[in-house]
Amino acid sequence: MRESRICTRAKSEQSLGKLITIASFVALLIAIIGLVFFETQFIRKEIAVRRVNGATVGSILMMINKKYLIMAGASFVIAAPVAYWLMTAWRKGFAYQAPVPVWIFIVALLAVAAITLAVVTLQSWRAANANPVESLKNE
Repeated sequence: MRESRICTRAKSEQSLGKLITIASFVALLIAIIGLVFFETQFIRKEIAVRRVNGATVGSILMMINKKYLIMAGASFVIAAPVAYWLMTAWRKGFAYQAPVPVWIFIVALLAVAAITLAVVTLQSWRAANANPVESLKNE
């Protein structure tokens, strides 16, 4: 009887972990897309002026990506200790406690950086390749 309860608890923990992972990924994607779309609408005129003055699409993408990667790094510096503390507190309810590996945080940082780069590059590329005259005329 005790074996079945342990097995059921382990399965529920695994399914909860998968659910949290998927929900976190979707929330991260929605937040980044919304933030980047909102930001590019405000800096569309700046991008157009830079393009008219001879800036390349690559330099514009580099400028915008750098800004968002700094924000992601700062967020990680704040979130990593909080996550470590929460995971340590959560583990105390179990009889057997595995250590919290550092590689999990590194993988999370790399995943967030990759998603941020992909979304920011795609949205910024669209804004940088738009006709600068149309952007300046609409403003």
